[in-house]
Amino acid sequence: MSTKKKIIIGLVMFLAFVAIGGIVISAVYSDQVNIVVMGVEGTRTDTLFFMTIDTKSNTVKALSIPRDTYAPTEGKNGLGQKKINAVYGFKEIGGVEGVVRTVENLLNVKVDHYVKVDYDGVEAIIDLIGGVEVDVPIRMLYDDPYSIPPLHIDFQPGLQTIHGDQAMAYLRFRKSNDGKISGGDVQRIERQQDFLVNAAKGLITPKLPYIAYQAMTYVDTDMSAAKAALLGTAMYGVDKESVEFQTLPEDYIGSGKDGLSYFFHDSEATQALMNEWFQ
Repeated sequence: MSTKKKIIIGLVMFLAFVAIGGIVISAVYSDQVNIVVMGVEGTRTDTLFFMTIDTKSNTVKALSIPRDTYAPTEGKNGLGQKKINAVYGFKEIGGVEGVVRTVENLLNVKVDHYVKVDYDGVEAIIDLIGGVEVDVPIRMLYDDPYSIPPLHIDFQPGLQTIHGDQAMAYLRFRKSNDGKISGGDVQRIERQQDFLVNAAKGLITPKLPYIAYQAMTYVDTDMSAAKAALLGTAMYGVDKESVEFQTLPEDYIGSGKDGLSYFFHDSEATQALMNEWFQ
């Protein structure tokens, strides 16, 4: 038998093993895991998600929490300190534990694990997937020379593949240099959700357990690499339409006592949504 045939047969056997293993694990492993995912910039969370992964029903649900969400912390009354993105930077009562606690109180849910990722981690994970195809809806041109490092965002509208070194620029865009586009965080979240849905489509392949395991190198989490790989394997073959993204229900957007703009969530609608998710 030629070397080429041996390689092909070996590859087929490996893929069959992964497929069968995924089916077997999906059948015997049943768990629902709640995870807080936070993208950190300096002392603040720039992006915040609550995710619940149900391996029994093969569904993934994620809730975007706007960075300006009003979430007061006792004893913290400084400028902007009642925004949820400020919690991470609080000494002693902040950090990942503070963010998890705040999300639990906000949503009235129990969080099992956290995942914290910085810009370098996002870039590496997107490259693991092989890039994400998105339809850029508008011309995105923005420069922030005061950002560390300086931020330069430049995308033409249209269908294209976003690679790791471009991902954070795309995800961070909020307004344009000329001021004609200034949708703020809620509109940015819509683009982030679209990006993540397309990323999920790239993830749901036989490589998912491997990607989940490798991604652990680039994040800070209290979840073991073995469990991440197990979750990834258990979700093998999930229907891509079973990945659902929503945004924290809004009551209104207005000014706080410090004069800054806040996102005030609708607590009743939020509770109804959580009841629906965990019924």
